[in-house]
Amino acid sequence: MLLFLAVLAVQILLPIMLIVGHTFLRPATVPGLWLRSLSLLGLCGLLVMVGFWAFPPWWTPYVLIVLAALATWHAARLLRHHGPHPGRWRRWGEYALSTALLALVVLALPGVIGGRAVPPDAVDIAFPLEPGRYLVMNGGHHPLLNAHFMTLNDPDIAEFRGQSFAVDLIGIDRIGWRATTPLGTEDPADYLIFGKRVLAPCDGTVIHAVGDMPDLPVPEVDTVDRGGNEVMIDCGEVKVYLAHLRQNSLQVDVGDVVTTGMTLAAVGNSGHSGEPHLHIHVQRGTDPEAPLRGEPLPVTFDGVFPLKNARLVGSIRE
Repeated sequence: MLLFLAVLAVQILLPIMLIVGHTFLRPATVPGLWLRSLSLLGLCGLLVMVGFWAFPPWWTPYVLIVLAALATWHAARLLRHHGPHPGRWRRWGEYALSTALLALVVLALPGVIGGRAVPPDAVDIAFPLEPGRYLVMNGGHHPLLNAHFMTLNDPDIAEFRGQSFAVDLIGIDRIGWRATTPLGTEDPADYLIFGKRVLAPCDGTVIHAVGDMPDLPVPEVDTVDRGGNEVMIDCGEVKVYLAHLRQNSLQVDVGDVVTTGMTLAAVGNSGHSGEPHLHIHVQRGTDPEAPLRGEPLPVTFDGVFPLKNARLVGSIRE
């Protein structure tokens, strides 16, 4: 709940407060107007790429951009009709706040934009879910785009390094909701992705499989068996790992040969999963004692690089 409130404050309350202030506070100078306009629009644009848009839905930051543009129009009218605000503290406060906000955006943008580029060593596999409407919650190679990326160079969690470029997928409807209620519920079955068929993304042999872990109520997580129900496929040069599967849904076992598109299991909410989603990543090599201790590799689905907040219908970007 604390994490949810923090996300809500940064992604919704802060931009709305800035938009309201931008709308009704008369600018102190013309440069101040454009500086605060640029910083606000930059923040909203950054949130499009890096925000956590499970709730509110993915289209929310675009609404914020429109509101910020309208606020700029209204602030310009105030400046034109009433002249600059005479207060010295207003002028310096306007400069200081806008410059600080713009600096944060400018510092973040190069890394985020670079993290959205398709790496040259990306491995292409088939989309791992049955046809449906999905949202990428983690995807890319920058910490602001992908929470898994922090495992890349941290020796304390080297046993999970293989997931550094992992992708997390949730299900959404046409409006953007991912559950039967906007805020979600404790019952994992209320989430649209729960029970969706997980498909083999490549031809290969099953080398690791767990299928009897319980599906946990949201947002409870298992901090010991982090993958929960999981399967790893040896696809030749690479290994593909899929996790958080539904209890007793696994239809393959170690040693089974699978072909691309074959049903493996169903999406669940087992392991360290705050809500139902599919975790998938590709790695080179593995360790019997620590299956995720491999060399992480970026992944594309049927040629599409799954970036955070991208909407996918099957394997086709909307």
